[in-house]
Amino acid sequence: MPAWRPSLTSPSTDQRWTIIRRYVEVQRGYLRNPLPAHAWICPTCRGVRGEGYSLCFRCQSHLTRSKGLLADLVLPISYSPRTGQHHHNLRTYKGTARSEQAQRSLLALLLLFLRDHLDCVAARAGASPTHVITVPSTRNSLGPHPLTDLVGGRLRLPWIVSAVNPSYGSDDHDFHADWFSPALPPSPEPVHALILEDTWTTGARVQSLAYALKAAGATTVAAVVLGRHVDPTYPPARRLMDAITSPVFDTARCVLEAD
Repeated sequence: MPAWRPSLTSPSTDQRWTIIRRYVEVQRGYLRNPLPAHAWICPTCRGVRGEGYSLCFRCQSHLTRSKGLLADLVLPISYSPRTGQHHHNLRTYKGTARSEQAQRSLLALLLLFLRDHLDCVAARAGASPTHVITVPSTRNSLGPHPLTDLVGGRLRLPWIVSAVNPSYGSDDHDFHADWFSPALPPSPEPVHALILEDTWTTGARVQSLAYALKAAGATTVAAVVLGRHVDPTYPPARRLMDAITSPVFDTARCVLEAD
């Protein structure tokens, strides 16, 4: 394990946090803070919604199909335009030829964000996370998800594991109540689950897992996402791309604080 990787319980004076901040600092030129809820920004996923609608098309579909049993909050750390470096990192940190540079960048970003903003998650969800889970891979069910491997035990939270329904493939973009079957550990205390996901495109997998966690007995579910995917060629997204062209990523900002 590289020496620069502390856990969230490491003191703020730990020199390793200085190193992590440097890893994040060099990413600020291509990371973009999610926009606050707006007449045309979805308050759930921070994608584009039609004016006059309360949610974007996908988030409204998840809400309808789940009958409201979804994540209590979704917190993307940064936008991830398809042509950008953040998108490249999210693709290359996993797979057969994993990029160590991408892994370092993403882990540093996630750890620093959680250290600085986990209180925001707890305040909005109503409780601090007691357990953590990554969205299981639907491409390869062998072994843990690469994000699980990357984070390891650094959050000092027990991991929840989940089975995957093979009926749904990686190209499925719809909510399914029976997509995942998480095994919540027996506990006399309420389970407050933290979902970690690398990329939000439609949100179907995150919200399907959130539904399954709540159906299994989780009291609250919060989702933190490294990158909210944006397709610059999608006409409605051009307005969003224009809005995030110039600002440099601010590590002190959390979209929950901006709402």
